[in-house]
Amino acid sequence: MRITEQLSIFAALFLFTANAFADIGFSGSAYNETSLINNDGTVKYGNRSSLHLKAESLTQGVKLVSELEFYTMYGYLSSESSEISKLMKDGQFYVDRLYMRIPVHKIDIIIGKQRIAWGSSFIFRPTDNFNKPNPLSLSGRKEGVNALLAKAFTGGLSSVEFVLAPPDAFEQIGGTLKYGKLGMRLSTNYLKTDTSVSYQYNGYKKSHMLGLDIKGDLKLGYHIETAYTYIIDDSIDNYIQSVLGLDYSFLGKFILLGEYLYNGHGLKSEGKLPADNFSLLDDFGYRHYLYSRITYQPDIFIGANIFTLWNMIDRSLIISPGIIYSFFQNTELQIYSQIFLGGNTDEYSSKRLGADQIYYLKLIVRF
Repeated sequence: MRITEQLSIFAALFLFTANAFADIGFSGSAYNETSLINNDGTVKYGNRSSLHLKAESLTQGVKLVSELEFYTMYGYLSSESSEISKLMKDGQFYVDRLYMRIPVHKIDIIIGKQRIAWGSSFIFRPTDNFNKPNPLSLSGRKEGVNALLAKAFTGGLSSVEFVLAPPDAFEQIGGTLKYGKLGMRLSTNYLKTDTSVSYQYNGYKKSHMLGLDIKGDLKLGYHIETAYTYIIDDSIDNYIQSVLGLDYSFLGKFILLGEYLYNGHGLKSEGKLPADNFSLLDDFGYRHYLYSRITYQPDIFIGANIFTLWNMIDRSLIISPGIIYSFFQNTELQIYSQIFLGGNTDEYSSKRLGADQIYYLKLIVRF
């Protein structure tokens, strides 16, 4: 599909949203990201541009929200095949969010492609499985999921949520809802501590999950997130995933954050993992991980941070330093990199991921 056709569909969807509701609010962002990948002395160039538009009805009752994204990619980001390269250069768009919010008394009903975010951890999210985040996502956005969500407010800061997410590929699994996902979460706040208990069923993997999420502040911020997964298939063992996170701010300029993950279904000792791609690190193959981040924000215009993700079994490591500079209130420049360290077959090794270092220059404008 040519870029003119893509933009025509893009505009038509927005016009439909605008005509459906008289009062409508528009917002969005655009960015251009240039990257250089260094792999064993060979440097490759890549470029990625994106336009994200959001339209939301401003009515007090039923609300319609649509978020559409148009993007192009060049260089190594689109070089898997000539077909993909041509497709990315012509440009693509997709519906990032498109849902309707219907308030009924003290219940919010949301139907459509939406963001469902459970859990309080930053990198490791064992209870967040409807549209699981990618810890190294280049876009920085959590993908939407087609679902029906009902959230009832039970008083104060307490609520109960029910979610039903049908399978994405009906033609592959016979089109029955038993292969979808469903879940329920109870949340409350007591003694300044947020606590949630959740249950999820994954029909495709035939598994049940019980989750607990606690977040509070005792002079030191903390969060605990744990999930027990029961597999119906007897050939696969049940397992526990648990996260302990701590954060601390000081001098008004520094924030320290750390998270430890115990991954019950991960490898206990070093093993050979299949080749992967640096942009698709959305799972953790080993038993123990440690994430840390330090952020320095001397004023509202400039900030710096560095994070590390360490596999404690094979000792491979990702280091990512970065600087953010805000030209104006809605415009910022980001300079950052990802550095991969480890043996040839380690999880975060340059040999396995196909990159020694990646450097990024990203300009973002929000409106």
